[in-house]
Amino acid sequence: MTGSRNWRATRDMCRYRHNYPDLVERDCNGDTPNLSFYRNEIRFLPNGCFIEDILQNWRDNYDLLEDNHSYIQWLFPLREPGVNWHAKPLTLREVEVFKSSPEIQERFVRAYELMLGFYGIQLEDRGTGTVGRAQNYQKRFQNLNWRSHNNLRITRILKSLGELGLEHFQAPLVRFFLEETLVRRELPGVRQSALDYFMFAVRCRNQRRQLVHFAWEHFRPRCKFVWGPPDKLRRFKPSSLPRPLEGSRKAEEEGRPAGDEPAESPSETPGPSPAGPAGDEPAKAGEAVKPFAKSGKPAEASWPGCLPHPALPWGGGAGLLFLAFSE
Repeated sequence: MTGSRNWRATRDMCRYRHNYPDLVERDCNGDTPNLSFYRNEIRFLPNGCFIEDILQNWRDNYDLLEDNHSYIQWLFPLREPGVNWHAKPLTLREVEVFKSSPEIQERFVRAYELMLGFYGIQLEDRGTGTVGRAQNYQKRFQNLNWRSHNNLRITRILKSLGELGLEHFQAPLVRFFLEETLVRRELPGVRQSALDYFMFAVRCRNQRRQLVHFAWEHFRPRCKFVWGPPDKLRRFKPSSLPRPLEGSRKAEEEGRPAGDEPAESPSETPGPSPAGPAGDEPAKAGEAVKPFAKSGKPAEASWPGCLPHPALPWGGGAGLLFLAFSE
């Protein structure tokens, strides 16, 4: 089952990074609900409010942000459908306006900051996308560890950043989660999603390679690392050295390699919790993965660096190896 889940994650993130090659855009008849919402013209549905109400009044209302499951698809729209049928997928026309409108971009960044605060994170630099722990990070991290559906929300946020002109925000956030899960070990409940989904939402290939290399350096036991090819990871030279981390410094003081811990229990070994539409809900057990194209050929075989499933030498999770370094 681990291989099957890895393969599902591979296909989901590959489809996103390749701009949904199977997607047939809906006929919206000029309707642009995502733009109307971000222009503060309509409330989100169902039973929602205007975006300015959310940005101004929800910042410290953590219970509302946790328990309301309708707003997230409106704040972070995607071109793929989600579980809230009231929220419509982005159109290419909407994407263009999102990227070109300073008013909408400002609201989008504020929405991002709102959710970061909910997760105990703060945006330290809008120019670089650098993030760090917020002052109340301990309580917020506790909520992240307990409420796993937030991993699906974070996957959506990362995808939406890449769609709507804030791609440079992706890698810093993913790097933050890799540090907190693999080095500081503060977010065990997020660890699997960070490896299976967050890393592979990053559209910049070089940044994605550096993140996979960083994860490989700190993952234990290393023999179970299935998110990049070991031979290429050993030869890979990051463009810049990772900044010092508390975990690595402490490990060096104790005379052991950073992250060199006993092997995880079987429940912590690689294998994601499969995500459903747009990363909003878990897929049903045993649910078949539909092909991406209507042709007779496997859709994944048509994308550079992605091999057909039967040809993968290391089982289902091996698709990630090729996607990370060859795509």
